[in-house]
Amino acid sequence: MTSQAQLLIVSPDRALLQVAQRCLEALGHDPLVAESVAHAQRLLARGGADLLCLDSLVAVDEAERFWRTITTSSGGELPVLFFAPSSATLVSSTLPAFFRRERDGVVCKPIERDELAREVARLLAARPRRERDDVVRVGSIVLDSGRHQLLLSAGGALRLTPMEFKLLRCLMQRAGEFISAEELLEQVWGYAAGTGGPEIVRAHVSNVRRKLRDAGEDPLLLRTLPYKGYGFAAS
Repeated sequence: MTSQAQLLIVSPDRALLQVAQRCLEALGHDPLVAESVAHAQRLLARGGADLLCLDSLVAVDEAERFWRTITTSSGGELPVLFFAPSSATLVSSTLPAFFRRERDGVVCKPIERDELAREVARLLAARPRRERDDVVRVGSIVLDSGRHQLLLSAGGALRLTPMEFKLLRCLMQRAGEFISAEELLEQVWGYAAGTGGPEIVRAHVSNVRRKLRDAGEDPLLLRTLPYKGYGFAAS
């Protein structure tokens, strides 16, 4: 199994974000969702993306500035998948000037999973994958991005759901720190600041601890500090 592709979806339409996120996760990818360009910029502060998905509702000039900024920082032209109005007469008028048919793609709204899957596969196949670390290692614990598993110190591995994987990756990349539930909701789940409930984080942390306990590993590798947040033990 190859590493997931990381896709950034930018749309002010929450319903579209939810549909696209579910479809891409079902296809085995790693979507980040943002309701604004400013939110997307914060999500990208921790790393790049393999594909940018832009809703036609994002202002064309703002979309172009954002694309040029991340293209400059990544050292190559990032492919873009546009979510365009369903009317064929509107598609061309809603595409920004930087759109290139040989590099970019279009999926009409409402999104259909098969069409989305085809376009994502085509665009990713046409672009060499950026270099990414396949593993995150903290002491004897290894998070294997390629196999979507947590490799344990005593041997064996834990299979993780997509969100458990993203949560552990965020915590392990900052092992020894404590990250607030609010920041995790933004970084892992893609919620805008001030939205989402901390019970989502608590539930996923509890599930991972249960899996660790069942596998004979210390569940307190995932730590909780009141008023500070959650962390992964550094040793």
